[in-house]
Amino acid sequence: MLPMTKLRENRLIIVCTAILLVALSYSQASFAGGHKGSKSLPANRWREIKRLDADSVAVPYLDTMFITIKRKDSFSYHNKSAFVYNGIYILDDKSLDFGYAKFTIVSKKPKTMLLRDPKGYYLFGLDSSDTVKTIVLPKEEKIDSGFTIDNMIGHWSVYKRTPLKALQVIDHNVLLKSMLITGRSTGRKMGFVFSDVDKKDDPSWTIIKFDSKHQMECEGKPSRTFTVTKCQGGEIILQDEEMQYFFKQFK
Repeated sequence: MLPMTKLRENRLIIVCTAILLVALSYSQASFAGGHKGSKSLPANRWREIKRLDADSVAVPYLDTMFITIKRKDSFSYHNKSAFVYNGIYILDDKSLDFGYAKFTIVSKKPKTMLLRDPKGYYLFGLDSSDTVKTIVLPKEEKIDSGFTIDNMIGHWSVYKRTPLKALQVIDHNVLLKSMLITGRSTGRKMGFVFSDVDKKDDPSWTIIKFDSKHQMECEGKPSRTFTVTKCQGGEIILQDEEMQYFFKQFK
């Protein structure tokens, strides 16, 4: 038989372990209950206060991230002294998609939020400072409609997506991630369009036609047609019946 002192120690360890497991289960259930089926987050301003790599080791950083969650599923996202991205975010269970940046919500509390991506973890606290970068836009931008697909040549990445109607299901197989435009000089294949889940060498669609009305026909499974509404100022905007996509070229 074990000595009485040793027996008490073992019982204490078992009780403490049980309490910890119950608390962890409650925390996970509480998080899931608050987000499962939810399509929006409470409006708030968040500032990155700590960063960890994929192995949960703290790392130094200078490009502090700022996220502003607004009403009607809109957001503002930027790194310190960098371009401000505005748009509509997509919240699918624990997946938070800003278009240009995508995260998994690890935990969400009233005053803190922990996000994760393949590179690591990002801890945010409520931001009460005056850190919002003000962007002064021209009152009206004159869109040049005289472009062809040859004006679009290059590699373009989506930095913002705006739903044009309520989405019943989030299907990453059809959401666009990037496109490589080669132009008319390459014959029938004028470029390639990649979905969220495509590999770099395996695009879902091939661009086979671009007409004078800026209709871009893509062959694939299924075949799709997009309307290019803008190609100027280092930006391309195209859309189908469900989504509007904003592209830029990133080095």
